[in-house]
Amino acid sequence: MNSRVVPPPIPRPTLPPPAAGTLAGYGLVAVVALFFGAAPTFARLAFDGGTGTLTLQFARFAFAAVGLWLLLAATGRIAPIARHRLPLVTVLVLLSAGASYGYMTSVRTIPVPVASLVFFTFPLMVGPLAHLIGDERLTLRRVLALCVGFAGIALVLEGGVAHADPLGLALAFGGGACVAVSFQVSRRLTVDIPPMLLTAVVAGASALVCGALLLFHGAIDLPTTTSGWIGVAGNAVAYTVGLSCLFAAIQRLGAVTTAVAGNLEPVVSVALAAVVLGEALNGIQLVGGVVVLAGIALAQSRRRTV
Repeated sequence: MNSRVVPPPIPRPTLPPPAAGTLAGYGLVAVVALFFGAAPTFARLAFDGGTGTLTLQFARFAFAAVGLWLLLAATGRIAPIARHRLPLVTVLVLLSAGASYGYMTSVRTIPVPVASLVFFTFPLMVGPLAHLIGDERLTLRRVLALCVGFAGIALVLEGGVAHADPLGLALAFGGGACVAVSFQVSRRLTVDIPPMLLTAVVAGASALVCGALLLFHGAIDLPTTTSGWIGVAGNAVAYTVGLSCLFAAIQRLGAVTTAVAGNLEPVVSVALAAVVLGEALNGIQLVGGVVVLAGIALAQSRRRTV
């Protein structure tokens, strides 16, 4: 009697979990939008309360550096960074410091909504830049999504650009350009450097630079009002949480998708400016918020395969 050997069943391939990573990435983007969106309003409160420009920058960088390094030490997650990564880390430090100084300082001379509009030209820079260096293909759908998202921002933050201070506009635009390049740099670094560790390194180095500049100029302008202290503390917390989550989101979603989804941030900025600074929202701005969401949805929609 012949017995036939039945081969074991072929195991089904386990599907990779990109959906979970993508969902977590969007959750991180939401946190980034909330905290970074609040940062310019806190900065305005700090400046109105007598805080100096460099003093605010030092406070936000130092708070982030101390808090994150203590957290990394407590959780045993401090790890050495490979020597060949140090030049790129240095570039990221310079870009992050430039973006922070440009955006936060611009609200000193131009309204928060106008600063956000100019600063958030950076998603339009991220896509073409990623395409040129071969990181992500800039499809027609993504181009359209970026344009729709920026059109929504223009509606949300409509008006005021033509009469704004030129220096403030230049600072906001320069900050946005720094962010666009930093997206590409951070994506390469987060391949083998944890986002929290990278944030701690960037914040610590930036704090040292700002501290040296303060010592050189000899002018530490602390806030003179309660609202000014609230602005400094709120801005520092917003930076710490926002930057950590931003690097983690780029690691999961990529630079272009994170940039498009980040268009939610100026919506938060305008809403908080309306509540805290007394700037009223109108119907056109509300329509702009819907257009921003449409741009995000368009960026993530995919063609169905048969």
